[in-house]
Amino acid sequence: MDRIEVVPGLEPGLLERVVTRLRELEPSAIAILVSGSYAKGTADESSDLDVQVVTESEPVSPYRMWFEERPGGEPLHVSPSVKSLAGWLAKREEPQDWALGFPVFHMLRYVCATVEARANLGDPPPNVHPPPPPELEDFIEFLQKVRRSAVRQDGLGVRLFARSAALLAPRLLLQLNDEVVVHDRRDALEAALSLQFAPKHYRNDLSVCLGLVPTDDGVARDSALRLGRELLAFLRERKPDVDDQPDIAGYLADGTLERHLGFTTD
Repeated sequence: MDRIEVVPGLEPGLLERVVTRLRELEPSAIAILVSGSYAKGTADESSDLDVQVVTESEPVSPYRMWFEERPGGEPLHVSPSVKSLAGWLAKREEPQDWALGFPVFHMLRYVCATVEARANLGDPPPNVHPPPPPELEDFIEFLQKVRRSAVRQDGLGVRLFARSAALLAPRLLLQLNDEVVVHDRRDALEAALSLQFAPKHYRNDLSVCLGLVPTDDGVARDSALRLGRELLAFLRERKPDVDDQPDIAGYLADGTLERHLGFTTD
């Protein structure tokens, strides 16, 4: 691999120790990159060092962690993720399950790499994960579980399934809104709460269902069901084909999904 590049915020000797250890642990390493705050140049003394290691063959261990001592400061938490070149390229094409349905951009900075690795990964390496498809059927299923839990007076079940439905709700609205690419979990949450085109009570109900607002079980139930009722009506009028699963668009358009959840009696 080529020489070790400067990473803002990291003392060169400390970075060299990290690289040396990674090479010892993963002899087939062909690229070492940093992500997170060190890649963005926003790291401080409390930041973890997130490292991406790319190997030519299958890695010895996909995940590791250790602490590097720093004179006069807190130990640095080093958190490497290791993948083969093929695995790394495949992972880049997968949605991120924490991102509430949004595409994700991970900034990366090379620490060192072979010429061949840079050619395969890109220089700088693009690292945009695509959004997952809408999952209207699962959204409906979780709302039904909210209803059943409420009937059984199972408050924990109400909150669990309300949250599960809320995690799927933003992606059902993405096709009606301008594209937003997020960078981390906090970014994804703010994007989900700030969608311009959404039902009237969407932001408040989403906040309650995600557990961001202290409420009792009854409010959690009501918020989840109102989120579902308003979102289905919103999609039926504006985007009945939001989910391309066969037949589900017809059930959304003719009100079957709303009748299934007891929102209408027709």
